[in-house]
Amino acid sequence: MRRIILATMAFPLAVLAMPAMAQDSVSASPAEAEALDRMAQSLSDPARQAQLAGTLAALTEIVLDIPLAPLVEPLAEAAGEPARRVDPDLTLRQMTPRSDDLLRTIQERLPQAMDRMAGLSGSLAALVPALRDMADQLEIALPREIGPPTR
Repeated sequence: MRRIILATMAFPLAVLAMPAMAQDSVSASPAEAEALDRMAQSLSDPARQAQLAGTLAALTEIVLDIPLAPLVEPLAEAAGEPARRVDPDLTLRQMTPRSDDLLRTIQERLPQAMDRMAGLSGSLAALVPALRDMADQLEIALPREIGPPTR
């Protein structure tokens, strides 16, 4: 299942990379390359990885303990369905018996994911020209009321 998800996520990146690879002389500016290098260094820093993993685990703990009952009525209304009666003390943690595995998984795998993202910084630099071109095309395609994209 993970391979399917990863392949699904990788396909759009590969498609976006094709125009960038086709361009011979256009590349990221020195400032853009420097910013990508700084991002890669930050993503691969073990202290930063531990900090972000701890923050995400803490936020996950909070979300898992939010009572679900107050959310049911607005969500049902938005869906155009009648609201079901829900135990006022029910939390997401109670509904998902393996939620404690999620916290451990975040702590273990977020640093690995950040290392992988840091390794992509060179590929991102190759994408900069294609992203610039997309922004130019959006500027032409979007109605004037919306305004040009910010860069």
